Amino acid sequence: MATTKIVSDIKIIPNHVNSIYSFLSDFRKIAKVFELAAENPEVQAKIEEQTDKKMNFKDKIEHWEATEDNCSFVIKGFGEAGLQFVEKEENKTLKLTGYGRSPFEFYFWIQLIEKGPYETKLRLTVHAELNAMMKMMLKKKLEKGIEQLAEGMTQIPYQNLQNLN
Repeated sequence: MATTKIVSDIKIIPNHVNSIYSFLSDFRKIAKVFELAAENPEVQAKIEEQTDKKMNFKDKIEHWEATEDNCSFVIKGFGEAGLQFVEKEENKTLKLTGYGRSPFEFYFWIQLIEKGPYETKLRLTVHAELNAMMKMMLKKKLEKGIEQLAEGMTQIPYQNLQNLN
């Protein structure tokens, strides 16, 4: 197997790096957003409005469990998945890997660079151990998914999510 590296374009998030890092570095906060969206149509509508994407969280993700440093969930039509932090550098880098069942070994990096009080650069990088067949089947999907994720991360209202626990 060979390592496949996929890097997103650099995106600009119009928020302070502290707000972004605080939210992204704690899976409990991310889980709370999924819970709120699944339970409250108004929250889901607000997320959809801000991301310009139609999302039905109940139909996509279920059984979300999270601690600060790891999470597991079931993606309907895909199966069980999970993530865990392996390294955190405050306001700069978050490094994650698979947790629990994963069809292949991977590392996922979130890099943040503060450019001003309300301007943070974001870049996502995935290092995945894929055999030739998996690379052929998954590389384009992973590239598209990483770009969509990076773009979606620019739309999150981080400053409004500071007090989630």
